[in-house]
Amino acid sequence: MRSRDGFTFLELIVVSVFAVVVISASLGVLILNQRVFTAQTAQIRGTQTLRGAAAILTAELREVSGPLGDIAMLSEDSVRVRGQREYGIICEDAAMGTSEWRALKMGPWLKVNDSVFVLADNNGGTAADDAWILTTIASLDSTATCYGDPSQQIVFADNAPFATDSVSSGALVRSFTHVTYGLMQRNAEFFLGRREKGGDWSPLVGPIASNGVTFRYLDMLGDPTTTATDVAQIEATIRTSSDAIDGLGNQVADSLIIRIEMRN
Repeated sequence: MRSRDGFTFLELIVVSVFAVVVISASLGVLILNQRVFTAQTAQIRGTQTLRGAAAILTAELREVSGPLGDIAMLSEDSVRVRGQREYGIICEDAAMGTSEWRALKMGPWLKVNDSVFVLADNNGGTAADDAWILTTIASLDSTATCYGDPSQQIVFADNAPFATDSVSSGALVRSFTHVTYGLMQRNAEFFLGRREKGGDWSPLVGPIASNGVTFRYLDMLGDPTTTATDVAQIEATIRTSSDAIDGLGNQVADSLIIRIEMRN
């Protein structure tokens, strides 16, 4: 009888079982690596979200003053404040009691109907009588110059309570708009959002948890308050979450508490 080269049925079974074990082990490693990568990606994304939220809220809210009326609305998940925008510097003394000045351009142009604050100095030798006068811009001439530099001839609203000698060269003009920061939802996800007066919500950072933004308002003694003019500090808690699971079987999530000292 002639011999035949090949594998016996038992040998094929042994090789098949060995191959299944090797493939299963490799697949397990790949699945574990994928889970680790997904968890690490979620952690990095959450950290970036927290840092972004902290930077945005700190930059905006540290310019706010509770006693000066900059907080228009406060709640647990949102706060509405006066957001400072363009500004200029009065570059010439105007006639006593007038509502028209020339302002040096220091950034984007001021615009007609802007709400603005104008610094009233009165006596340059003391800060005790300094005040911010709230008014609006009635008209503008953007072809003017101050010392050869671009400027605007500004006519403020007739109801502006400008006292004699209250505004002079060097005074600051700052425009503002009401801006709301808080928790917003888009489709099925939540974000730290921003909305200007009359506008729609825009996401700033996220996605975050469904309870991802919480505000607390503290007075000068650090006690909670609900009175806008008593607020000296704003404490914001930002929370992130994801569907990723870490090595301990827990959902990947993080949080950050920031306390913002406001200007006096």
